[in-house]
Order: sequence, then structure tokens, then C-alpha cells
Amino acid sequence: MKSDQRPYILLNYALSLDGKLSTEQRDPVRFTSRIDRGLMDEIRADADAVLIGAGTLRAEDPPVRVKSARRRDERRRMGKPPHPVSVILSRSMRLPSAGRYWEDDQVERIIATTQQATDEQVLPFQDLAEVIRVGRTTVDLHEFCRKLSDRGIGRLLVEGGGEVNMAFWEAGLVDEVYLTLCPVVIGGSTAPTAADGKGFASDRFRKLRLIESRRVGQELFLRYRAVRSKP
Repeated sequence: MKSDQRPYILLNYALSLDGKLSTEQRDPVRFTSRIDRGLMDEIRADADAVLIGAGTLRAEDPPVRVKSARRRDERRRMGKPPHPVSVILSRSMRLPSAGRYWEDDQVERIIATTQQATDEQVLPFQDLAEVIRVGRTTVDLHEFCRKLSDRGIGRLLVEGGGEVNMAFWEAGLVDEVYLTLCPVVIGGSTAPTAADGKGFASDRFRKLRLIESRRVGQELFLRYRAVRSKP
């Protein structure tokens, strides 16, 4: 197997018209339609693994699973488990060990953390998830994605917050983006965006190509493919 082999990586998120994922307080708000939530379930069902950040888990406690029974049955007919593998990205291991996220015993879970994670920090999760340590102070996404590929994971869906998304952009690991643009304004200078952190200098902007667009009701469903820079 080639050392650079990795899954095909997709980002999926919904944004307000002013480019926010949530409020400044990181409230678990819902501003998307039933149609968008159905699309999210469809994209999940097509993935081999779904990754969220620790901040999303702490703020929203989301049950990362395929909701549609029909889609779960389709996965089974294809020889897959009913739900994709659920991955948490956590540098600090500061995670809740109870809540909705952990309730479904049909979901295989992985926590990706750093080599600095102690056995004491890992202990509360040993019966809940497999813990993989990659990277010294931050999770080495390239190495982690290689490990996922070694496990047969060909499509990785990232549903992270802005920091997680940005980490994948910085690593050059994004292949596609599914974006739902919603007719609401949230505001707030510190409200999370789809790519937080320091951002790129003007000569390092990541470029994409629009490959699909649809209007359904008051929402726009957009799909982009990353443009790879020439060597």
C-alpha cells in the first residue's frame, strides 16, 4: 500500500447568510430545513466514517448515525455496518463520557488524539471507543488518514467545526465540500465560521470548482471540488 494513500475526504456544513455555523455562545441551534437534514443523512450513509471535533461533541452531543432505516438497510445489503465509523478529533481528551453520542451500540467509534494523552485520560473511554494516538502535540492528520485507509475506510466525511475544517484545509486533505446556504443572519464577530483560526495568506488561498448547485425552497445546496495546485 502506498504511504500516501488516504480516504476521499468531504466537508459538509450549513452556513447562515453571514457565514456563521452557530452563535458566539456555540449554542446547538438548528437553522436548516428538513430537506437539508435529509441530505445530511444521505451523505452520511454514503460515507465509511464521519469525523467531528471535540468542541462539537461538548457543545451539541450529536448522535452521529444514519437516521433513515431505509438507508441503514441499504448499507447492510452492501455488506456494510448500519452506521459509518464515528470519529472524534480531540487533542486534549477533554470529552464527556456520557450522552446521546455514546448511546447507540451499533456505532463503532474512534478517538484520534496525540501521543501526550495519558493512560489516565484514556481510561474512561476504553470500553466506548478505540483511542489512536498520532502526533506529538497535535493530531497528525496525514498519519491518521493513512491509518483509516489501512482499515478500509475509503470515504471520510468531516462534520467538524471551523477549527477542525481548517485543520483539514491546512493539511491539504479536502477533496469536496457540501455547503447549504440558509436564509438567516446570526452575526457576532467571534461566532464560528466554516474555517476558523489564522487563515491563509493571499497567495495560499484554497480554490474550488462548483460542480453542482440546487435551490430547494429558500436554501441553496452547493457542491464544490477542490482544485489541486500543479506541482
